Amino acid sequence: MTIDDKRYTSGRIALANLSASIVSLELRRGEKASFPDLVSLSKLLFLRGDLLGRIADHDRAELIATEAIGLSSEAASASYIRARLAERFHRFAEAHAYLDQALAAGYSKQQIDIERASLFQATGQYREALALRERLAEEAPGIRTIGALASLLAEMDQWDAAEACYAAALDADNGISPIPCGQLLFEWGVSAMRRGDLDCAEAIFVELDAIFPAHVPGRGHRAEVALARGQLDIAEALVTPLLEIADDPEYRAIYAEILAARGDGKATCEAARAAAAYEQLLARRPEAYADHAAAFFMGIGNRPDLAIALALANWKLRDTGRSRDLLVRAQRKVQKSSTMEGGAA
Repeated sequence: MTIDDKRYTSGRIALANLSASIVSLELRRGEKASFPDLVSLSKLLFLRGDLLGRIADHDRAELIATEAIGLSSEAASASYIRARLAERFHRFAEAHAYLDQALAAGYSKQQIDIERASLFQATGQYREALALRERLAEEAPGIRTIGALASLLAEMDQWDAAEACYAAALDADNGISPIPCGQLLFEWGVSAMRRGDLDCAEAIFVELDAIFPAHVPGRGHRAEVALARGQLDIAEALVTPLLEIADDPEYRAIYAEILAARGDGKATCEAARAAAAYEQLLARRPEAYADHAAAFFMGIGNRPDLAIALALANWKLRDTGRSRDLLVRAQRKVQKSSTMEGGAA
């Protein structure tokens, strides 16, 4: 897979344009923003937060969305925004309830179905998600709808079908912004990592880096691939710059793992910093960060009892293959720790 780098606007320019749009909408908000302005500002902040690993952007996006709800003159729009916020932060039952309210109040069924498909997928209701994803991709074929179907097929372990869908989604992209393509490549690369195909994942992340070099999660996962291959210099070079850009503790955790693999004593300090950040996030949004925090605490965070509690909470939120695997790995970690402690005694 090789993407023509002339097909899209420069990734750096695209990111600069995104930030400029945010600044412009923030200025309008200071004067007296309209409901559509606030909705757009919230969406752009969420997007930038996703691209740069910036939880501060997500926090501000939530604040702006809540402000928009207060200005909404339509119950349907307010309920839909509430549903998207709840889904974003993994409050899935709440999101379903708000979507029901939005639909009853007359909100667009197509938009409701898009959100409902995401909820079904996130909670392991794959049959229901597949019916919606296939219909949406047929009715409006494009990078987002076909890409969403690809991500679902990957979740269902239908790898060949998922690979074909990812490629079809790229072919369906008729825009010039690299952002949709970058997000698709990121999901594709992550799915390759989950099935253990590090060569495929690396190739995809290289393509992502070529069209959107500022994509923080892409570089972070590429560092994880390098770490898994024992390429510590490459892994460190990839992740170190991210520590100045992102405030998501995931990247400091990766950095701590690299230092530990080197036998560097600074790993303990970096892991402690990541642990403190995860604890703060869990205090605010336990549903949203339970899975990532569980993975951290069963690994370099080295608190297996907390890891199993978080993995169990995550599984109760969404009974998926990944949540079950996370719980099993946490249980094994606790058993291993108990065995080691018993042996030491």
